[in-house]
Order: sequence, then C-alpha cells, then structure tokens
Amino acid sequence: MNEYTRREEVRATFIASAILVLCIAAAVLRLVTVEGRLVPDPGARRQAEDSEARIAPARACALAGEKLISEIEVFKKLAKSARMPDPAEKPGTMKQLDPVGTRGPGETPVTRTRTLRNTLPPPKPKEPDKQLAWASAQPLYKQARVLAGCREATDAILGARVSAIPAWDAIAKAAAIAPPGAAETEQFEAAKQLLSLLAEIPADKVAQATKDAEAAFKATAERDRERANTAMVREPLPQGVFSRRVAVSVGVGLTVCALLISYLGVRAASMRRLATLLPLRDAVRSGRPGMQAAEILKTAAAHNSGEPGIVIGAALGGLSAALLAPKDADLFVAGVMAGLLIGLGAQWAFRLAIGASRWRARATELAEVEKPAIPIVLALSGVKPGLEPEFIQFLRSLPPADAAAAVEKLASQAEERILAAADAGTPLTPGKPPPG
Repeated sequence: MNEYTRREEVRATFIASAILVLCIAAAVLRLVTVEGRLVPDPGARRQAEDSEARIAPARACALAGEKLISEIEVFKKLAKSARMPDPAEKPGTMKQLDPVGTRGPGETPVTRTRTLRNTLPPPKPKEPDKQLAWASAQPLYKQARVLAGCREATDAILGARVSAIPAWDAIAKAAAIAPPGAAETEQFEAAKQLLSLLAEIPADKVAQATKDAEAAFKATAERDRERANTAMVREPLPQGVFSRRVAVSVGVGLTVCALLISYLGVRAASMRRLATLLPLRDAVRSGRPGMQAAEILKTAAAHNSGEPGIVIGAALGGLSAALLAPKDADLFVAGVMAGLLIGLGAQWAFRLAIGASRWRARATELAEVEKPAIPIVLALSGVKPGLEPEFIQFLRSLPPADAAAAVEKLASQAEERILAAADAGTPLTPGKPPPG
C-alpha cells in the first residue's frame, strides 16, 4: 500500500478480511465439530440376533443330552435281548466260586476267575439278533451325532468341565463311526462299537452341561436384547468426492486466494496511479499544469480496485453451506465457489449503482496528495451536479493535450465566476453563471 491507495479501498479490504476471518472460522468450527445423527447400534442388534439364534441349537443339545441317558439304558436292555456280547467281559474266562474247604474259618467266599483248560467244549451259543442290535442302536447313534456338535459351543460358554470330558470324548468317537450299509454284519459291528463306547459313560454329566449351556445362552440373549434396545451410535458422516479434511482445506484455500487477489488488485491499482501521476509533476514545471489536473480527474473517475465482493461472497457462501449442510464437506467447497461468483456479480452491481457519485471526493483525495498547480476545486466547480458521467466521458474522449486545455479553460472560467461573485457580494452556486 502507498499514499495513492484510496481510503475506500483500504476500508473495503479491511471489512472483507474481517468478514472472511469470522465466517470461515465459524464454518470450519462447524464442519470439524459436526457429528452424525444418533441411530440404533447395528452391531448391538446383530449381536442380539446372533445370541437369539444360538438358543435353538442349545435347546436341541439339551434335549439330546436328556435323551442320551434314556437311550443308553434302552440300548443296554435291548442289547441283552439281541444277545450282543457284554463289552465288560473277556472271552475265554468264567466265574467260579472257591470250593468248600479252601477258605479259612470266618472268611467269606471269594469269587475267583480262572481260565478253563482241557475241558469239554461249551455248548454252542445262540446266534445274536443282528437286526435287533442295529435297530436298538440307531436312536443312540442319532443322539451321539447331535451331541458331538454341541461340545464346542458348550465348552465356549461354560468352560471345559473335567467330569464331562470322558463322556464327550466317547460321544465324539461314537459320532465318528461311519454309518453302516445294508449288510447286517456292518450294522452289527457298528452296534457293538456303540455299545462298547457309550454303555458306561457318565452321560448325566453331559446332559447337565448342555442344560447349563442352554440357560447361559438364554441369559446372554436377554442381556444382549436389552442392550440392543438402548445402545445408540453416531451415524458415520457421508464420504463425498473429497475426504472431509481435503474438502475443508480446499474451501479455506479458495477464500484465502480470493483475499490475496483482492489485496494484489488494490496494490496494483495504487502502483498504477503512482506510475501515472508522479511523472506529471514535471509537466507543471514545464508549463503544462492542465495535464496533471486532467489526469487526476480521469484517474478519480476509475472505480475502486480490489475484489472485496468475491472475498465477502466466498466467506458468506462457505458459512451458509457449513450451517445448512455441515455433514457434506463437498458442499462447503461448492458454497465457496458459488459465493465467489455471486460476490463478484454483487460487487459490479454495486459499482454500477454508485456510478460517478464518488468522483468529486476521489478527485479531491488525489489532489491532496499531488497538490496540482490548477486547484481541482476550480475544475470541479465548473461541472454541473448530475452531469458528472457526461463530463467524464467527454474528458476521456479527448487527446491528452486537448484534455489539459479543457481543464485549464474550465478552471479559468470557474475562477472568473468566483471573482465576479466576490465583486458582486453574492454567493456563487457551482455550475451557475455569476449575476450581471
């Protein structure tokens, strides 16, 4: 800035800067602190649904555990009817009481088992009922396969219970038995394996574990359901063309560029006035005072430099976008750019509305700096009020020499009117000839 910078331009630049700082600070604060609306927590709802879905399998496992106990008892009874071998007895052995006289007085009879040697062949046992064996084993096999898939979920919610581990292992082995084909031999072998694996397991431990797991799953589902009914989360802000940080940075950068353009415009105009008027000071000393005065009048007719309109427009546009749609940062950039255009249009409309109304004040301000040989007041008094635009257009159409002569003549006529009015003792009205 220098002495050729107009007071209006300085004032407009300061006002635009203040509006820019306040508006953009408020807009950025709004964009940074905005949060998504509160919505029910989808994660809590999914967790509640998953917990609800685990109740049905847990109930099926508990029922399978209860049925396993009854199926084992039924299978053991039917196994005897089917003449299946007892897995607890070893082949080739028999039970025999001690003969009389082999125990001492007061001693109880002792059962001893010995291997038969060199005896007569035992009677041929009856053939087992293979169809009955597999028919009685199938319900137990079904429950074993159901329970085999329950161990992981039961241990996950209750922890591994040591007392139930042997039963779980036996159930897993039983479930791993391949389903037999249509051959009775395969079916009978599968039934024998099931009998040997499951006949003596602590099935009540598994049944109790599945019941406790079902109760735990129900309690968990109830707790998750209550949490899902009250849990709320912030909805994520929408992702636009730019990320939120980039969009805010771009919007702020555009407003800063607008302010810089406005400042550089003011500086360029003041330097242009300096370069135009400073050499004309020598014209006064060379006997051409009218050239300096004419150039002052022409320079004063130019509108203010700088672009405060785009600065104010960008600031207000960005603030409006941030207040109306803070969740979409892209609209902040769009608001700033739209404000630039609207502000530029408003600025030119304001300049057209002012017209030449500030011409006299601007010329007087320049005259205070240049101190021309021809008083600007005299030249201005020769222009009738309301005819400023026509005079400015006329002055701009003349070559520099003719414009200087016209201003000198205008000032001379004004001076003569002033002197005549002073001699007559009547006040002089600008633009009217003296009386007489």
